[in-house]
Amino acid sequence: MTYRLPPLNGLRAFEAAARHRSFTGAADELCVTPGAVSQLVKTLETALDTRLFHRAARSITLTAEGKRYLPSIRKAFEEIAAATEATAPGLRGRKLRLGIAPDLDEADCPVLRRLVARKDTPEIVGLRVADDPGLLTQGGSLDALLRSSDEGCAGLHIDRLVVAGGDRSRLATVLVTRPGIAGCRQHKTLVMLLARAARESH
Repeated sequence: MTYRLPPLNGLRAFEAAARHRSFTGAADELCVTPGAVSQLVKTLETALDTRLFHRAARSITLTAEGKRYLPSIRKAFEEIAAATEATAPGLRGRKLRLGIAPDLDEADCPVLRRLVARKDTPEIVGLRVADDPGLLTQGGSLDALLRSSDEGCAGLHIDRLVVAGGDRSRLATVLVTRPGIAGCRQHKTLVMLLARAARESH
């Protein structure tokens, strides 16, 4: 049986753009430029002969056709992700390995202490490491790195967050994540955990 499928990269761009309601947000997640996301979506629209987004100067909204298409595409991605995790022994139950740069470790942030002690969630392991984004690409020893700068992070997914220090100060931080990990359940849990801790400390 041959499946009639549209461009798969276009589907990823479409789903991410619809979720973020932004080509820029989708581009950050997928580690490409907003222009590349726009082009991927345009190629998908051409293949479908259907317009999926209304484009304005600073915003995008789903067309009626896009709204009908999105739930099935989202469900398909969820099923692929679930099947992959269930099938691949190396992924089943795998913890997200979060590196914590020295300057943030020295700030004595309660939420980071709990992550290192594995008290917040069993899905995430906090590790004290050097402030080196290369750890995310050299042998895959880390999945994500929490640091103060996005310098040297080209090609990696970036979330800009605020973390509460031990003295209740608020520290601007950058969560740098490998593209293949960004957007997974553990990554989303980590972002929500850090954001909630910052709100509760304010």
